[in-house]
Amino acid sequence: MSDSALTFLAKLKAFFAQVREDSLFDEEMSTHLEMLAEKYEREGMCAKDARRAARRQFGNIALLKQRQRESRTTMFFANVSRDLRYGVRQLIKTPVFTIVCVLTLALGVGANTAVFSVMHAVLEKMLPVRDASQVFYVHTTNFPDGAWQTGDSDTSFSYAFYQALHGLNGLQEVITFIPMSNSGKAPIRVGTVPEEAAGDMVSGNYFHGLGVGTELGRGFVANDETDHTQVTVISESFWSSHYQRSADVIGKTLYIKSIPFTIVGVAKKGFEGTEGALSLDFWIPLQSRPEFNAWGSSAENGMYLTEPRLWTMRLMVRTAPGVSREQALAQMQTLFEHAAYIGLPEKKSGAPTYLLSLREAKQFDNNDGSFAKALKVLMAMVGMVLLIAMSNVVMLLMARNANRQREFGVRFALGAGRREIARQLLTESILLVALGGVVAWGFALVATRALGTWARIESNLQPDLKVLGLTLGVLVLLAIVFGLAPLRAAMSNASQSSLRSAATSSQISSQKMRTGNAIIMTQVAMCVVLLVGAGLLLKTLRNLLNTPMGQKPEGLVVFGVRPQHIHTKEEGITFFTTLQQRLRTIPGVVSVSMASNRPGSGWSSNQGGLLLDGHNANGLEPAQVTYRQNTVAADYFHTMGVPILDGRDFSDADTASAPSVAIVNESFAKKYVGSPHVVGHVLSSPRGHTSQQIVGLVKDHKYTGITETARPMMWTVFTQERATNQLHVEMRVPGDPMAILPEVRKVAAQMDPDMPLLEPMTQVAVFEKSISGPILFARLAGCFGVLAVVLIATGLYGTLAYRMNRRSAEIGVRIALGAQRSQVVWMVLRGSLLLCAGGVAIGIPLAIIAGRGLESSLYGMKALDVTSYLFAILGVVLVALLASVVPAGRAASVDPLRALRTE
Repeated sequence: MSDSALTFLAKLKAFFAQVREDSLFDEEMSTHLEMLAEKYEREGMCAKDARRAARRQFGNIALLKQRQRESRTTMFFANVSRDLRYGVRQLIKTPVFTIVCVLTLALGVGANTAVFSVMHAVLEKMLPVRDASQVFYVHTTNFPDGAWQTGDSDTSFSYAFYQALHGLNGLQEVITFIPMSNSGKAPIRVGTVPEEAAGDMVSGNYFHGLGVGTELGRGFVANDETDHTQVTVISESFWSSHYQRSADVIGKTLYIKSIPFTIVGVAKKGFEGTEGALSLDFWIPLQSRPEFNAWGSSAENGMYLTEPRLWTMRLMVRTAPGVSREQALAQMQTLFEHAAYIGLPEKKSGAPTYLLSLREAKQFDNNDGSFAKALKVLMAMVGMVLLIAMSNVVMLLMARNANRQREFGVRFALGAGRREIARQLLTESILLVALGGVVAWGFALVATRALGTWARIESNLQPDLKVLGLTLGVLVLLAIVFGLAPLRAAMSNASQSSLRSAATSSQISSQKMRTGNAIIMTQVAMCVVLLVGAGLLLKTLRNLLNTPMGQKPEGLVVFGVRPQHIHTKEEGITFFTTLQQRLRTIPGVVSVSMASNRPGSGWSSNQGGLLLDGHNANGLEPAQVTYRQNTVAADYFHTMGVPILDGRDFSDADTASAPSVAIVNESFAKKYVGSPHVVGHVLSSPRGHTSQQIVGLVKDHKYTGITETARPMMWTVFTQERATNQLHVEMRVPGDPMAILPEVRKVAAQMDPDMPLLEPMTQVAVFEKSISGPILFARLAGCFGVLAVVLIATGLYGTLAYRMNRRSAEIGVRIALGAQRSQVVWMVLRGSLLLCAGGVAIGIPLAIIAGRGLESSLYGMKALDVTSYLFAILGVVLVALLASVVPAGRAASVDPLRALRTE
């Protein structure tokens, strides 16, 4: 330990031992006095005279004690302790000032901490695994012709490529994980009631390769993967919620898709999987059973373990010691150019080479930069809120310290130095910031949880050590700023101010006025920027919510259904047909239908290659025909409220034995038929394997989400398609759509006791989920705008009230000399409006720059939206007027006689 550290510890130890030292010093002085008195007594003095002579010769005892204390090395701690006690008394003495400052700091610092916590988790936070710098996600630019993938084309690979990677010297571990379904969730059962939980199928080295330990039991081993063992590892949160952290959970049975799995371990606390926004509840080894085909797809299309065309596996690798990312990637790329075509047609001459990339093992493996950009915009907005909050507290401190000039003057006159005054102000600042920091951290925890809920991020977003370090750094900076900012004003001519008259001391210097005005105008400018940004985003949200849908989602409830005991196409058709008929019989149900892809969920089946009546569609080659397809049930368009422009809807008569039929939308008819008269035309595959007759034409409507543009679409009926093991039920009911769910669950339990309703919600909520990002950022921007307005109003009110109080004598003289009270009111309002005008003049150019940065996030409007700017300007003007009303009223009510008598 260094000498300085040892000295500090010695001082600290001496500080706590100073009472004992005072007692010893008193005993020593008493001993000396007694010895001196005894000497005088031996010389012939009486006892009383001897004691008096001894004290006279010994000197001033109180002065000696003070000098002894000052000579100690513990004076610094004693002074700090005294300053702390005095600072606490000052804060208690002014409760309104303390509460306003603490809440202002809590809002400013807490909002920054929350947004930074989410931004850090989404953009920077690494997975909680061993040596995360050596672990990487595998990405590709595309996949070969003839392969089928999950929709995430840059992160999907084949089982053949996964196996081939195990032979590379540059890789220590090759890890795979596969979601249980498109939503990542699967039906499970712990007791008697079925539910859904998020889980992955993973390789046997998943936990060992990532370096993730367990709270209880074990992870997987290689044999679990090769033998497809029916064992599972559950997450710590699932263990807590479903098993109350019982130690005997090991060996218990968890039913996943009605198949019993034995719990062999509980993952380490804090590890929630490698799915980013989705917090996983369980993991199972790679399975070969049809029920566990990759992503929940039907095994009739092939099993991911044996069908090379299926690119369904997500991959991670851990590089070998001493092997860099670039070296490992070069080896993998060479292998990929060959292994990618295993089981597929050979690479054609001139076909592009698909490139691999290795991405850091961050908590969110997200290639989309739009969310990151939006978070950075929010960080800039909340940073302005912090600046407004800081300037507010600075002005409040300066105003309070201005009223303490007489106190500072008296302390100077009694011998206090500038160092003591500075230390006192800094101590009070630290106390204030500490209180604000505690409240801010609590606010940040709540706000972070709310942010994660709004953004539908289930993973742990709670602030970590890095976020805590940033918050502490901000608080330390604020403590220094708040302590030093009012220091110059507090000490300037303080000794003379105690002797001045109140009239002299009440005057506000022009320099202080200019400083205060600059702060207020800067606050107003930042408020204008925030209000313009909030206005643009809120108007974007309004445009999104008012977008014509081409259907009627109101009154619809949707939920997924995945029966656990269906293995053939015929069984599936029978099950879903029976389910639809039973749901129709529930009292109050208007209509029922189903779809393979839930409208508004973002998922679509993209198809290509069609002939029209045996010829090229509208003169286009089959390869040029691309469209979206959804497989639905009878009464689909009637249930969804989509207008049928020509022909008919699907009906119960469209069975597997009936002629195959299809329905298309306006965009399909225009692009591939060239006419709205499409009913009766026959669509077929280029090789003639399948064909459907068009029986209906429907209006273009939103499919994957609210912001999509119309694209050619074709619908077929599930009874005439390949086997399906999951459909999404759409039910139209009067009143609250969610109220029908208890009756629906009874029907579902009668047909399959192990079948939960998957993600039940209203259809309106599904479409709103497709714009969850804009909704989140619009709400946050609105919150920040309102917060800025509140802070501006508080700061302006406090400044004007302080100034009017200091100018009460001047106002009294004005009124005594004939000034009307309306003139006094206008004087206050005019000053406020001039400051507001100056802030607006500064803020408008800044808002234009900020608006251009938001342009990519806007929908149905331009960045230079006049109404948003007018909204911002009127907002700050209204705030300025409201904040000025009370100080203006008080100024107008000044009694001139009382004001002059005070002087």
